[in-house]
Amino acid sequence: MEQSFVIGSVQTAAGSIPSVATSLTLRDHWGTFKVRWGVGRMHYSVEPGLYAVGSPDGGSPVLVTANYKLSFDKLRQAISGRDAWVLVLETKGINVWCAAGKGTFGTTELVERIESCRLAEVISHRRIIIPQLGAPGVSAHRVKKLSGFEVVYGPIKARDLPAFLDAGCKATSEMRLKTFPLGERIVLIPVELVAALKSLALILPALFLVAGLVGPGSFWNNASNYGIRAILGVSTAVFAGAILSPLLLPWLPGRAFSCKGLSMGLLATLVFVGLGKSAAAS
Repeated sequence: MEQSFVIGSVQTAAGSIPSVATSLTLRDHWGTFKVRWGVGRMHYSVEPGLYAVGSPDGGSPVLVTANYKLSFDKLRQAISGRDAWVLVLETKGINVWCAAGKGTFGTTELVERIESCRLAEVISHRRIIIPQLGAPGVSAHRVKKLSGFEVVYGPIKARDLPAFLDAGCKATSEMRLKTFPLGERIVLIPVELVAALKSLALILPALFLVAGLVGPGSFWNNASNYGIRAILGVSTAVFAGAILSPLLLPWLPGRAFSCKGLSMGLLATLVFVGLGKSAAAS
């Protein structure tokens, strides 16, 4: 696997450790853009293992992340100008939070990766820092028992790591709070939209064809009267679910995503039916 972000190596008792850049290149940004639109999403990963940022030594902190490249990139950017070790787990190209839920960012993988990278020979302390969102998959006491390493749960966001490290690995209440602001919701829209459009590419022509064949009039009259209406209805549902729901999420009623989606669907249906009646009346 080609890893253009590797810029050198650091020699340790466990051998040569790849050193990585902390600034993203145009190629990195292009990869992020593509994966946000669902292009190569399941193959956007880095090799699991141990990496060096800056010029770390035996006392430098060890930060754990997933091998989803977007997660890896966020981490290396956040610790620019610092000396640290980055331990990348094999999560099959899935981000930390989702991988923790699936079990791939978990106790077994962490312990095995510590051993395979010979981490005990690289550092003099026995403490590793994992993202708070990885906590559901990692049992701190089992990691300690199996590897001798203490697990410290870091902040939710990588950008808070410098302040966390400077405070002696103490997190503020804000660092522990998971928010979902507008910017984070917007970046999720493209991949959801692309997935929906792939299905629509098959569904919409089929609706047009079926409407033309089963209606009471000629094919084109049927397709124009019923097929286009069905296409608009399905497209409205996709627009509401993939675009409006993420944008309006905090203001939709209910706490569960299913309830919020249902309310958005009902609203979109009422608007669609209302507009249809208005057009028919005119």
